[in-house]
Amino acid sequence: MQRALLTLGRMGRDRLVRTLEYLPISSRMLGPPKGFYASFNEYRQTADDASAEERPVLATESLMLRPPSLIREEYLPIFQPLRHESPGFGLYRIQNGRFHRDARTILTKDDRILSSFSAWMGRGAHDNWLFKKIRLGPLHHVSGKSLLLVGQWNYYHFLIEELPRIWLAGKAGFRINDFDRIIMFTPIHRSQQLVCERLGISKEKIVPLEKIQHIESDEFYFTTGPWHYGRTFALTARDFLRGISRGSNSFCRGSRIYISRERCGHGKISNEEKLFHELALMGFEKVVPEDLSFDEQVATFQNAEWIIGAHGAGLTNVIFSPAGCRLVEIRNPTYNANETYQARGGNIFWRLSEFLGLGYHAFFALPDDTECWAPGGGVVEKIRLPNLTVDVASFMSFLSMHGLSAGSKDP
Repeated sequence: MQRALLTLGRMGRDRLVRTLEYLPISSRMLGPPKGFYASFNEYRQTADDASAEERPVLATESLMLRPPSLIREEYLPIFQPLRHESPGFGLYRIQNGRFHRDARTILTKDDRILSSFSAWMGRGAHDNWLFKKIRLGPLHHVSGKSLLLVGQWNYYHFLIEELPRIWLAGKAGFRINDFDRIIMFTPIHRSQQLVCERLGISKEKIVPLEKIQHIESDEFYFTTGPWHYGRTFALTARDFLRGISRGSNSFCRGSRIYISRERCGHGKISNEEKLFHELALMGFEKVVPEDLSFDEQVATFQNAEWIIGAHGAGLTNVIFSPAGCRLVEIRNPTYNANETYQARGGNIFWRLSEFLGLGYHAFFALPDDTECWAPGGGVVEKIRLPNLTVDVASFMSFLSMHGLSAGSKDP
């Protein structure tokens, strides 16, 4: 009976949403968006927006990626596709544009989704879940010019996907001070706050997405989504991010570093103490990124020749590492090509290594049942970032196969 009532409730809700979609009511107030544009050109040719503008910055790019060397055949399907296609990148402007945080969706003044700049929730633009919403939430309006950075609190999204948009805007002819507001999550870590200060992003300038889910701006600026960035974007982002660093000559680490997730509640190496005991004999130093300033993190990874660590935000700093540096990522072997995170996000450090000219190696450890937790009580996806147990003997053999010998500090 309860299931039947829930089914009837959903059917009634779906009928209401479909009715609202066809009524002359904007989703600014009530109901779902009225449709979508497949491209910016379609919007510019169709909508009544004389201010709509595109400023191209980077050209499209196609690149063949290499699977990790000496990878077992059973893991080869994980490293797909080998043909990587990256879109051209540019800066765009629309009048009275909106952004919905939870759906990561850009909406136009005529109440349609710009699908090529918004996250998909299924097979295509039709599956965006805003089309199933009765209300999109209270609308917060800001005047003047706003630049959307998006990103998340996660360090990877902040450093690789969010900050380079400032460079893109700069190449399109806009300085950070040309914008009245910056739409982003408020930085919570000191290293992120420092970077924003150096870039000229004051607290007063930020429209905090952690507090506002639905926002509209008089002049709304945004860039091509960075989800499928390529080599040119990565190399450009690296140079831009290195330029933010003030250097840390007094801070010196060795050329072999192990990135620990001991402060994290998930995605940890459960037998890390045993593993690191062996790595220390090979000259590796343990690095806990949370303990380092931004400049110290840059210096640490710039000097590295070998980096070992479990999949996680700390490995983002490989963007500062020199070409030829070797990265050994300890990964979860569970894989489902239809699961968006694994098919896209699970391979971020493999692709980034390919773009930057790093040597990438993947070691697959066993997920275990040790307790996981997430900051703020968030739900941890056990399939995504479970704690892992490393077979230390097998790992030492794996390193030997790739040029490192157990019990020796020699290359």
